[in-house]
Amino acid sequence: MTGDKTASLTETLAYMMPRTYEAPMQTEWANIYTWLGLQYAMQNKSKDQLEAMTEIAPKELSDYEKGLLKNLRLWIYDKRRKALKGILKKNKVSKDDGVLDIQEKLF
Repeated sequence: MTGDKTASLTETLAYMMPRTYEAPMQTEWANIYTWLGLQYAMQNKSKDQLEAMTEIAPKELSDYEKGLLKNLRLWIYDKRRKALKGILKKNKVSKDDGVLDIQEKLF
């Protein structure tokens, strides 16, 4: 789903990761999280990770889980865009190269 207005699978996996430390997740979300981990392992060709994920992740999500995942990806994308707009409003853009001039604030 590149080019569309949703978060990437990897971005969604990274977003969900901290939640896994808080409390057990509902089955649907556990399936989504492990499925995302499997997609990541397949994409990065990590043999050990792929073997581990193949054992625990569903090979396919249900239609309901696909809907939950799509809604989460849309939500993450929307929040990221709003955050970026806020950053752009607070920081000035360099007239020379069009890049945000925030390095002075970082160091």
